[in-house]
Amino acid sequence: MNLTRLLTVAAMHGRDLSRRRLALVILVALPLVFYFSGRMQLEDAGTTVDDQLWVLVSGAMGSCWAISVAALFVVNGSRRADQPLLLAGYRAAELLLGRVLTVLVLAALITPAFSVLIWTQQDVDLALLTMGIGLGAVVSVATGVLAAALVPRDMEGVLVVIGVVGVQMTALEPWMPLWGSGELIVGAGGVAVTSTVPEAVAHALVSTAVLMAAGVLLWVRRVRLQRAAPLRAATTAAAVRDVPPVREELAVRTEPAVPAETATADRRTR
Repeated sequence: MNLTRLLTVAAMHGRDLSRRRLALVILVALPLVFYFSGRMQLEDAGTTVDDQLWVLVSGAMGSCWAISVAALFVVNGSRRADQPLLLAGYRAAELLLGRVLTVLVLAALITPAFSVLIWTQQDVDLALLTMGIGLGAVVSVATGVLAAALVPRDMEGVLVVIGVVGVQMTALEPWMPLWGSGELIVGAGGVAVTSTVPEAVAHALVSTAVLMAAGVLLWVRRVRLQRAAPLRAATTAAAVRDVPPVREELAVRTEPAVPAETATADRRTR
C-alpha cells in the first residue's frame, strides 16, 4: 500500500466532487427538507415524546443516507479510469481506499453541521448526538461501498441504499448495521436505551469492519486486471499444421510469335 498513491486518488476524487456542487447540494438538502417537514408537522399537531424522537432520528439518519449515497457515487463514478490506473501501477485496494478517504472527509464536514442544526431545533445532548451521527456516517460509508460493489449502476444502488437506511430509520434491531449509531442518537434525545455508549461504539465499528471487508473483496475482484493466458507451444504448432498452404499462381501473358516471312516482308517494305 503506497500512501502517496492513496492520497493522489483521494485528491483526484475530491476535485471531482467539488465540481459536482449541484449533486452535493441535493444530497444535503433532501434530509434537511425531510427533517424540517417533520418539525412543521409537530408544530401544527402538537408534540409528543415519540413524535420528537421520530423527527430526531429521521434528521440524523437522513445524514447517514446522504453519506451512503455519496460513497456509492464516488465508488461507481470513475470505473472507466480504473483499468488505466491499474495498468499504471496502482492497486485496486488503493483506488478504493482513496475514494473511501474522500467520502470520510465529506462525512467529517456533514456530521457537525447536522448535529449543530438539530441541536438548535431540539433539546438534545450535542456531544452524544455528534458521536451517533459520526458513527452512523462511518457505517454509511461502508454501506455505500458494499452497495457499489454489489450493484454497478447508480440508480439500482440508490434504491438499495434507500431500502437499507429506510428500514433502519423505522425499526432498529441489534443485527442491523446502524443499531449502535441509533442507540446513541436516541440516547441524545433523553430516551433510555438498552445499551451503553461503549457497546454502541463497538457495534458500529464491528459493523463497519464487516461491511467494508465484504465491499473491498467484491470490488477488488471486479476491477482486477484480466491477464491473457500464454499460448502453449503444442497448441500453436497444431494450429500451424492445420492451416492449408497458400500458393500464388502468376499468370504470365505471352504475345503470339510473329512468323519469319511476315517480319522479312515488313523490313523490305520499309
